[in-house]
Amino acid sequence: MSAPEEAPHQAEPAPARPRARRRTGTYRAADQRRGEILDAAVRQFARKGYLSTSMQKVAEDVGISHTGLLHHFPSKRHLLMAVLEAREDQAVTRFYGELDPQAPDVVRLLGLVAAQSRLNVSQPGLMQMYAVLAAEAGSEEHPAHAYFQQRYERVITVIDSAILHGITAGVVIPGTDGRAVAREMLAVADGLQIQWALSGGSLDLPAAHREYLDRVCRRITVSGQGLGPAD
Repeated sequence: MSAPEEAPHQAEPAPARPRARRRTGTYRAADQRRGEILDAAVRQFARKGYLSTSMQKVAEDVGISHTGLLHHFPSKRHLLMAVLEAREDQAVTRFYGELDPQAPDVVRLLGLVAAQSRLNVSQPGLMQMYAVLAAEAGSEEHPAHAYFQQRYERVITVIDSAILHGITAGVVIPGTDGRAVAREMLAVADGLQIQWALSGGSLDLPAAHREYLDRVCRRITVSGQGLGPAD
């Protein structure tokens, strides 16, 4: 058995945020290489999880040396967090950034969740990576443990806020437990993703998820309003 690539309990400094720079050819090339590394890491994390992924294998997939990889990401922990942060930024920018934080529309939110399922199916490596890492991260020693804790809490808070706003606006049935609805939504989303993976992709995940979210919408809205046509 090979030696571990990093001590499991050793604290590491957070990666420094780079200063904004004019994107010359050299920097653009570096950004392209960084993107290739992140794509390779997604594939490896999806296949083997974080614990069994080798930095050497990621480097080989990209066609660079192990030292070259460490120039971009000084440890596997840094690489993992960069992958997760890039995915989070994409989701926030593409979907939840469309919501008004002061007056979140719960029907709009559920429609955005359904739209994100369609995107997830088009990026199966990312979806499988999340499923594998979320299962691993149940251990407090896993480097993504805090990330997944915070991510679930963040999603629950967004859904709960939208439901509370809907109650105040007279759109959502009074007494609806927003946090309970949010936890149910997360459980169903995770369960459908597992079933989709086990079916070899034959399950129509976007349709199944949208049908579920439509039922939730009809269940909690005063008018019984559903999601309506897909965006």
